[in-house]
Amino acid sequence: MAPPPIPVDSSHQQPRTWWRRWWGVAAAQHQPPRTWWRRWWGDRAERLAWRWARKKGWKLVARNASCPLGEIDLVVLDGRTLVVVEVRSRQSGHPDDAARSVNLEKQRRVSRMALWFRKRHGLQALDLRFDVVAIIWPANGTAIIQHHPHAFNLAVPGGMDG
Repeated sequence: MAPPPIPVDSSHQQPRTWWRRWWGVAAAQHQPPRTWWRRWWGDRAERLAWRWARKKGWKLVARNASCPLGEIDLVVLDGRTLVVVEVRSRQSGHPDDAARSVNLEKQRRVSRMALWFRKRHGLQALDLRFDVVAIIWPANGTAIIQHHPHAFNLAVPGGMDG
């Protein structure tokens, strides 16, 4: 007769490192925490993109709009079209490289957030468009802005109905 199996305590976990305790959610997802300078660069790029959009005559609907799925950088009105703008920035390189960083997974996430935002605020009557604004910050300090209108289509199953 075989001995009974040794009970395993499934509630036992490895002790968490100090930074995992400190950063909580980010550590639980095994993602490195965003450093202050990344937040600062991102905010700086979003402010510049908003100023640029305002000069184009677009009306701000929301900036850094939070929803249960994440955060939308900019939501603006271009006539009767609700434009969801994903802002990407780099310190060097070509603006196309920054724009290409909006991969299919990011497109899906932004699409879901846009549908949630539109429904939450009763804006279903407006057309929906996804743009990318790529910003490069060269050493001379003059930012290069490149706009990619209609950068991607709605990337979730179910279309506009969500």
